[in-house]
Amino acid sequence: MNKQLNIALLLGSIYFYIVSALHFIGFKIPMFFVYYDVDSTVYQDRIISVLSFIFATFIYSGFKIKNKELTKYIIFSGFVAVFGLAISNFLTRSSFRNNPIYWLEIGLLTLYVITLYILNKRQIN
Repeated sequence: MNKQLNIALLLGSIYFYIVSALHFIGFKIPMFFVYYDVDSTVYQDRIISVLSFIFATFIYSGFKIKNKELTKYIIFSGFVAVFGLAISNFLTRSSFRNNPIYWLEIGLLTLYVITLYILNKRQIN
């Protein structure tokens, strides 16, 4: 596995572990808490925490195991997440559609997934 891809996977897993921890304690920080300015309940935050932890561990396994096939699944899951977040913004309140921070978060996640895709493609070819 190329070194850049390995570093990108490690950094992505660290990011999602932080997301998980912040959701677990309910500490809302933009870029780590997707809808940071929307009221949420403790159980919602804890569910997101657990799912973020699972995704972080999934990404970390790509870093640790260094398997091209596993990385493809991580990339696919990332694109599904981006699509799901974008659809959520479009189909819910207009304040979601008009908040540039929400779109910046989705844009940066998209950039991360595209970076993984490009780095993984380089290693395959």
